[in-house]
Amino acid sequence: MRLFLVITLFLFTSTFAWAVSVPPHTPTAVPEELTSVEAIKFRDAQGTNISTSIPKSWKLISVSEGEKTNSSKLWFQDSEGSIYLLQGFTAQNKFFIHENVFKIPAK
Repeated sequence: MRLFLVITLFLFTSTFAWAVSVPPHTPTAVPEELTSVEAIKFRDAQGTNISTSIPKSWKLISVSEGEKTNSSKLWFQDSEGSIYLLQGFTAQNKFFIHENVFKIPAK
């Protein structure tokens, strides 16, 4: 009987010790490389700044949802195959483009 109690106590203690000693897995945070929509200057929305022009040689390939309400991401491709990302938002029934353009060069 004592042997049974010792073995049971040992199994319970070792299982509990192992469960407590292993920390739960937490994923590492990936730094954000794109400018957030919060960085858009709202003076652009009021018409005090000239908006970014898009070259006619660029072809619109996709539109994706932005991080905030009424924001969008426009994806363009040039004749060489490079991809360009433009962020923008809608205000007062107009679409305003952020001044930063992000480029993914073609290989």
